[in-house]
Amino acid sequence: MTFQKYAVAAAMVLSLSAPALAQTNRIGGVVRDETGATIRGAIVRAETGGTNTSAAPVTLTTATDDRGRFVFVVIRSGEWRLTFEAPGFDAQTIPLSVRLGGAAPNLDVKLERRESPEAFGALAGVDSKSLSSQLAAAAVLYDEGRHDQAIAAYREIKARAPALSLVNVQIGNSLLAKKSYAEAEAAYQEALKSDAADANALLAMGMLREAQGNAADAQNWYQKASAADMVWTRPLMKLAALASAAGDRATASRHLTRVVALDAASADGQSAAAMLKQ
Repeated sequence: MTFQKYAVAAAMVLSLSAPALAQTNRIGGVVRDETGATIRGAIVRAETGGTNTSAAPVTLTTATDDRGRFVFVVIRSGEWRLTFEAPGFDAQTIPLSVRLGGAAPNLDVKLERRESPEAFGALAGVDSKSLSSQLAAAAVLYDEGRHDQAIAAYREIKARAPALSLVNVQIGNSLLAKKSYAEAEAAYQEALKSDAADANALLAMGMLREAQGNAADAQNWYQKASAADMVWTRPLMKLAALASAAGDRATASRHLTRVVALDAASADGQSAAAMLKQ
């Protein structure tokens, strides 16, 4: 891949703050198609060590969420290789140098569409094209409110690819929609055991606590989610809503202003701008 092509495919933006936990770092970002739209359910694999090195190999695997975003927490400095796969797109591998305690890489990855999709091969024994298709189908069930079917679909995916902690969050979200609060919390906690900085799981815990009527605890989880993914506007919108409900307009305005600064063109950014004018 030429430098120019690489620069177009993955523009790296470095975070201004160090990761919250000592001796760790985060690799995160968003995956898009050729139009700039985000891709949900893309398989992302991060690898380091192994071939031509003395370090033991490490492989981490996840899938992009409904915002097209992914996050890994890493505990090893060195040269990493990130591979991105989604049905209908050419797979892409990006080299990345990561240092513990350094700035956290935030990638914006653009995948090139294929005219005739082909099989990607195996990911830990699982065909990634099939896995992405399953994730997309399960997401449709969730979006349509068919939560029992969505739970069954996500559990089937989990059995095939237990490393995808995002699946636990999606199972929890369906259980939360069914008001099965204890089961939802168990699913979220399972995701957090795999990755304590999983912003999706942290936000989901906040939504669970809010549904249970515990605004103070919900606020704590939303703050954790915002700290875990500082470019995500949704936790800030949740915090603004809690502050507004408590009559704290100054705090609500501060969160809304940050949302607009982060992504004014997004749905959250437009909503935040409208609320600030009220």
